[in-house]
Amino acid sequence: MNDALPGGNADAPGKLNGRETAMIDRAAHDLHGEVRKDIAMRPLLAFLIATIASPAFAQQPASLAGHYDGHQMEMGAELILNANGRFQYGVAYGALDEEAEGTWVLQGDHILLTSDPVTPPRFVFLGQKPAPAGIFRLSLDAPEGMSLQYFDAVLSFAHRQPQGGQLTEDGVSIPIDAKDPPLTARLFLPMYDLKGDPIPIDPAKGYWLSFRFEPNDIGKADFRAAPLALDEGDLLLERFGRTIRFHRDGDAPPPE
Repeated sequence: MNDALPGGNADAPGKLNGRETAMIDRAAHDLHGEVRKDIAMRPLLAFLIATIASPAFAQQPASLAGHYDGHQMEMGAELILNANGRFQYGVAYGALDEEAEGTWVLQGDHILLTSDPVTPPRFVFLGQKPAPAGIFRLSLDAPEGMSLQYFDAVLSFAHRQPQGGQLTEDGVSIPIDAKDPPLTARLFLPMYDLKGDPIPIDPAKGYWLSFRFEPNDIGKADFRAAPLALDEGDLLLERFGRTIRFHRDGDAPPPE
């Protein structure tokens, strides 16, 4: 006696009848449809997850918008957070004046500031030539009216600690120890926390190095998601080795 599937054809063991074939085809179609639907939804889900996790999705709560005063001893500071997600920032600290504008967002317990694009200042190495015997010389061309005394130069050596100091209006002139001559020279502008690249010194070309300083957008802070901590309604910014505490003292002025 031949076994048959329920409702099947006993004369053709293992062969499905029309009703069973239709049921299997329908189930396969439904399954394939769900798979296609799942695949189609994946890019959308990935986009939503990435968007929610990104800084751009962070909010600008209206309660944080306003004018903030950061004045303290020897420093004037101001921060404006606009409800539309824009900010304006300014600091006067000794001989330094700094400003910035861009966008702000709230993430967790920090506000993040991101400046509009700026071209940072830089040092350009012009070349080297022979210097007077036993002397290292460094010359720097700076814009008219900008004192070279704002700049520092540092030399590195093979067998001793780096050596350097403040430039004069004539640059830098340092005696050379023939047993341990300088290997690299590097320029700094401390008031803006600007550091040049270390420049290797080729003894065959001489020990007189020349540079040019290009200010570009000097004085404009290049914030890149710079964090301000929330502290009982105040905003704390770490800058120039100090903590600037901004206290809200009014509404943001209307946009121009």
